[in-house]
Amino acid sequence: MEQLRPSTEHRPEPDDWPTPETAYSLAPSVIREIGWTAQTAADKPFGKALGREFWLRKAAVLDRIALDDERAGVPGGASEVATEAARRLMDLDDTTAICDPRHYVRQQYTHWAKHQ
Repeated sequence: MEQLRPSTEHRPEPDDWPTPETAYSLAPSVIREIGWTAQTAADKPFGKALGREFWLRKAAVLDRIALDDERAGVPGGASEVATEAARRLMDLDDTTAICDPRHYVRQQYTHWAKHQ
């Protein structure tokens, strides 16, 4: 399977940031993604790093959970956890994009989902 690399744009235009609805329109359910990330982490051979797809999907599912909490007005740390996961993906991608980390996840997830 071809490994899709992150977008190389450093300062994307505002139109380049998909809405959450657009970004996650092709996404499996949150429950299914939680299961996938948990199983992938559990199946990882000792000493082997998890790949970009894992970190992208983990950041995306955490973003979706945070979005649901934010819409419902539920207090808690979901948005902080989602932002930290998004930063982890940005670090992994070694990106110089200057943006909200969660917007970056949505952009990258949209690109990844369209190429599955």
